[in-house]
Amino acid sequence: MPKAHVSIHDVAPHTLALVEDLISMLQGVGVDRVMLLVIPGLSWSESNLDVLRSWVDQGHLLAGHGRVHHVASADSLYHKAHSFLISRNVAEHLSKTEDEIFELMRENHEWFMERGLPSPSHYVPPAWALGSISRSRLRDLPFETVEVLRGVIDVQSGILHRMPLLGYEADTAFRACFLKVFNRWNSWSARKRNRAARISIHPNDLEFRLGHRISEDCERFHCQPDVSSLIP
Repeated sequence: MPKAHVSIHDVAPHTLALVEDLISMLQGVGVDRVMLLVIPGLSWSESNLDVLRSWVDQGHLLAGHGRVHHVASADSLYHKAHSFLISRNVAEHLSKTEDEIFELMRENHEWFMERGLPSPSHYVPPAWALGSISRSRLRDLPFETVEVLRGVIDVQSGILHRMPLLGYEADTAFRACFLKVFNRWNSWSARKRNRAARISIHPNDLEFRLGHRISEDCERFHCQPDVSSLIP
């Protein structure tokens, strides 16, 4: 059976109940542990943090995911195009300089340690849009792996390991049609090229048009939370 890394994106104080529903659904199809992508720069109460700690106690892994997962405006032409076609208003790396991205990622990592949570080894920029930071600069950060749209970067070697991506954020008819084709192609590619896939879930995905496909896809793969174990 092919392997897949399963992650739940956008873990935030206002999405905890939805994330809990996703965890329960995944456990129902045999996926007992996942990676949770945490947005640190929001209003986390101590009770919210206790929820994260309880998930860690259950064996789930935490990863860094931006700062606030939102941008007020897109400054560059590329960012404006990216927002229109893919990311809407969440790709907070794209209008930042290399130094600003570096600082954002460094602060992201420190947030976990300051709150008594396990320090994450994996980082996923919002919308997988890493922005203008070089792979050599990534080596100065405490993350071991960084995820982008095409796959996962091993930070120390700088090598990008391609991993097909499956997504379900189909809140419009256009997105549903696009993701059906996108997921079908990437599922085939994972099997054909003997590569691990990434099953990436967002908090509201069960309510959207492809929500029923999540459990179906998870049952087709041997799913696990640790992306680094899937890198050759």
